[in-house]
Amino acid sequence: MKHLTLSLLLIFSLSLFSLQAQLKGTLIDEDQQPIEFANVALYSLPDSVMITGAVSDSKGNFALNGNGTDNAFLKVSFIGFETQVVPAKPAQTIVMRAEASLLGEVVVSGSRKIFKLDNGGIVAAVKNTVLETLTNANEVIAQMPFLSGKDGNFTVFGKGTPIIYINNRLVRDNQELEQLSPSDIKNIRVITSPGAAYDATVKAVIKITTEKPVGEGLSGMLYARGQQASVFSGGEYANLNYRTGAWDIFGSAFYNHHNFKTDFDATQRMFLQDNERQQVYKTNEEGGYNSLNSVVGLNFNPNANHSSGIRYNNYNITWKGDITNDIAYTAPNVSDKIQQNSTSDSPRNTHSINGYYNGELSDKVSINFNTDIVSGNEKDNMDSYYVMSPNEILKTRGERDYTLYAIKGILSYKLEKGMLDMGGEYSHTRVLQSYNINNEDLGIDNTNDKALQNRSALFASYQTQFGKMGLNAGVRYENIVLNYYESEVKNDEQSKRYNQLFPNISLSYANDDIQTVVGYERKVRYPSYNQLRSNIQYSSPFIYESGNPLLKPQIENQFSVMFAWQNLQGMAGYSIIEDAMQSIPQQFKDEGIILLRDENVKRSRNTNIGLSYSSTFGVWRPQFEAGAMWQSLKLDEVDSDYSKPIGSAKWLNTFSLPQKWTLRVDVSGRTSGHSGVAYMQPSWDIDLKVTKRLMNNKLSINLTANDIFKTYTNKWEMDYGKVNMLYDKNMDSRSVSLTVSYRFNSTTDKYKGQQASGEVDRL
Repeated sequence: MKHLTLSLLLIFSLSLFSLQAQLKGTLIDEDQQPIEFANVALYSLPDSVMITGAVSDSKGNFALNGNGTDNAFLKVSFIGFETQVVPAKPAQTIVMRAEASLLGEVVVSGSRKIFKLDNGGIVAAVKNTVLETLTNANEVIAQMPFLSGKDGNFTVFGKGTPIIYINNRLVRDNQELEQLSPSDIKNIRVITSPGAAYDATVKAVIKITTEKPVGEGLSGMLYARGQQASVFSGGEYANLNYRTGAWDIFGSAFYNHHNFKTDFDATQRMFLQDNERQQVYKTNEEGGYNSLNSVVGLNFNPNANHSSGIRYNNYNITWKGDITNDIAYTAPNVSDKIQQNSTSDSPRNTHSINGYYNGELSDKVSINFNTDIVSGNEKDNMDSYYVMSPNEILKTRGERDYTLYAIKGILSYKLEKGMLDMGGEYSHTRVLQSYNINNEDLGIDNTNDKALQNRSALFASYQTQFGKMGLNAGVRYENIVLNYYESEVKNDEQSKRYNQLFPNISLSYANDDIQTVVGYERKVRYPSYNQLRSNIQYSSPFIYESGNPLLKPQIENQFSVMFAWQNLQGMAGYSIIEDAMQSIPQQFKDEGIILLRDENVKRSRNTNIGLSYSSTFGVWRPQFEAGAMWQSLKLDEVDSDYSKPIGSAKWLNTFSLPQKWTLRVDVSGRTSGHSGVAYMQPSWDIDLKVTKRLMNNKLSINLTANDIFKTYTNKWEMDYGKVNMLYDKNMDSRSVSLTVSYRFNSTTDKYKGQQASGEVDRL
């Protein structure tokens, strides 16, 4: 904390520096809304030589070094708007006109670009484009280049799972994206190289910026969804916001009841001293969960320069399931069949409080402050028995309690030729984990562990623009002290202490035709508290799972390049990974049982390359994307090579029809190839979606058919020396769903808080 205080004092002292005169202004659209991320360039006359440039902030403000004179002009451009050329005058407000034409009652985009590469991220204009006609934020995100997934579960190509922000507030439950209407979204930005201000574990960020809220009084949204797969599921959501003056009081509740019915076949083989043991599973699983996510909060926004608020969230979910295992077991001179039935019950309850303050202390200095308090409890209970002996019940009980306290502060300072951000964060985490089993003959011990962690970080980043070039550089220092206890006795070997530096730098170039970004960053993946547990857990008669308290953090050095030209975007990346964490199958003791345990692999390499193209032809907007990823992974213990690449492709089609009808046909798939030590089999699927908007867009009805040919699969093989596993699961992915949402008034809450620590996700 002393280092954090000194850093903040140093930043404040920078405000004493005097700067040369700046040419300032504001960008707004025809609805008086600010325009963020627009490019503003200052040119001299009469030779039209570019002097300097800048990018507008979230309030539409920009500042250029130099005085406005009659011998200079400004050129302002942003995707979705006509380029403006105006005299260089101080303190002017520039109105940007949308580049849109009407077809019936639907806004279409002509041939203009929706996606743009800007300062190291891909920005999508949603307002007044075909993206605005989609059903919810999930649908819009799925249209972004180099993103795959659906229903809140997304992967950024070559980066992994992103974290998602809405107006600087971290989205903890991705089901929230279902309730966000595209008509409320201004733009979406995908950051593939997050800077030093983000946790060093974060490899990609999706930032959603909504339209500035207007109006007073009561507003809200009601939402209902029903889905029929093998069994029926549904969800209901209600959101209310009351605004009076500078105050907002808001609350929401989302009740989700999801059911599933799946079956899968699995084969596992072990080759031990010239003999083979094999188990063949045929498993049927039925179950589901009921969840309730409740939110209540308060905002205070007295003016455009200051905002604060507090938000409480309770998330309660209970999983229940019934599993039937038919197992055929063979070994030398042995052949047998057994049937095992299991029931599981896994309740989880989490309470979290987030508070924030955003303030502009002057035209050069602004601060952002966030704090989190989180507590929760999780239980995993399972009862299993063999049909031949139903009274001999195997009981396993797992429980985890956790608490977190975190604080984060950022101070931003506008320098003569750029922006400097500095700050720090601190978190304290306490995790209690226990596991009990009622059969000692299985060789699994009961455990009772405790982890206490203090984590602190200091960071600084600098962003500047010089002509058509841009520079973004930063560094982050993290200190972690983890004390690990077994049965209240400290285990020094399992306790950890880390001191790490994480630099990042990117260089960009942009003109009217092409944009490019080249960058480097150092990232880390810390083991989760579940991965660090010391106990072995029973999964089935021949499969156990284990934590590994000796796991080291996984360090990645990532090099990347991105470009955009007209309607074409491309990206490529290369990562050098040290101590990569891989799930490794191995023999449990001297028995014919497979133990799945995470281990560190000394070094591996990952490479990826991808292209994306989109355009508009009348009412039809197609988007094509193709890519490939491959790893260089060689393990000392086995002779197998795990380097076959995986190719992926998607073809998205959106038809903007008259009378506010929208039709979508999406095709996606991947080839076979290696992911870790698993060899993935190919998979593909086709989705069909129809949306109708009524009552001036207040009412939206959507009908979706997912995986209409039932071709999406989860099939893989894992070959690790003397252990071999085959897995083929029916995902029950073919379904039909109907969603209906109704919005009244247009006011949404102004909450701008964000997460104070990455430890929340690690829990």
